[in-house]
Amino acid sequence: MNLKLFSFIFLMIFFAQLFAQIPNAKAIQRFDSVVEKDVSLKKSLPIYLNHHLGNVSIQGWVQDRIRVTLSYRVLAESQQQAQREFDKLSLITLETKDLFEMRVGHKQGVDLVSKMRDRTKNMVQVDLEVKAPYQSHLVVVVGDGASLKLDQWRGSVNVAGKNNTLLFTHLNLNQELDLNCLQCPTEVRDSRFAGRISIGSKPILLSGIESGGVFVDGANEEIRVEKSSGNFDFHTHSGRLNVFKFNGNLHLQSDDGGAFLSQMTGAVDIQTRSGQVMIDMEHVNHSIHVDTEKSDIQVSLPPQYEGAIDLMSLRGEVIVQFPYESRKDFNLVSYGPASPGRVDGLIGKKSEPVIHAYSKQGGVRLIRKAPSR
Repeated sequence: MNLKLFSFIFLMIFFAQLFAQIPNAKAIQRFDSVVEKDVSLKKSLPIYLNHHLGNVSIQGWVQDRIRVTLSYRVLAESQQQAQREFDKLSLITLETKDLFEMRVGHKQGVDLVSKMRDRTKNMVQVDLEVKAPYQSHLVVVVGDGASLKLDQWRGSVNVAGKNNTLLFTHLNLNQELDLNCLQCPTEVRDSRFAGRISIGSKPILLSGIESGGVFVDGANEEIRVEKSSGNFDFHTHSGRLNVFKFNGNLHLQSDDGGAFLSQMTGAVDIQTRSGQVMIDMEHVNHSIHVDTEKSDIQVSLPPQYEGAIDLMSLRGEVIVQFPYESRKDFNLVSYGPASPGRVDGLIGKKSEPVIHAYSKQGGVRLIRKAPSR
């Protein structure tokens, strides 16, 4: 009986302590604060923004000053406690002869011990909305997991980060766009630029792009290009390349990534170890070059196509849906499969452009599209 009585008393004390803590837990709530800062610029300088406390949105404008809206957010027990946390952080700017730097940090006079203690409790999230001169050179370093939006910019852009979500719109860059962001899903829309994009295991979308020379490196997920033109160079590990309505020069080098190209006009150069390659040409004004070790290749051409074909498979079928003349014997007109082996000849009377498609282990198919109505 004594043991049961002791257990009952212990449980009563435990639940009393538990219920006593519930009001405090319910008192925790979210508090917000918005602060706007205007910063005058003495001269045109590159802008460097280093922000690790939240998301960043940047818009270019024609004025020669910078406006920053800081949106603070914190969980606290009272408005007074939240305000104390907000007051610890402010926009810090530094203008040198070579650079204009911005960051959000502790105000002067806070010792290192206090800074380290604040990092472990009541972490304040600070989202930034920045308006800045659109022709400036821009360098942005964002914190892990934050989002970055950039709109209406004309100067060169350098971005560094990890696990970020990137969205760029209406860029018209005089210099290059340099994105070095690992594991970052990226969208670039309605823009004109040249430069390098380094990505990892996240998809990327390039839509409405006029490229002066874009190099995309390191993809393990889908790369999608739509309604774009210019020069594009892709180096991928296993990322699949999907292209829709493209006019220009396209090069793909991949370990295990395939390619699906639809409504293409321009030059195509693809080298991949594995991954199916399917190309649908709207107009053929330039040569097409495809080499793969393990996969099938299919190239669909307009019914009026005339030019040279150089097709080969070591183990699969080679099928041609056009009548062609063999280069070995121009009196021999062939049509249909040549399995396995090589087809080297002319469709029509022209020797250019050239359709070159080699596969060591897959098949090669040259498809004659139905006439358009």
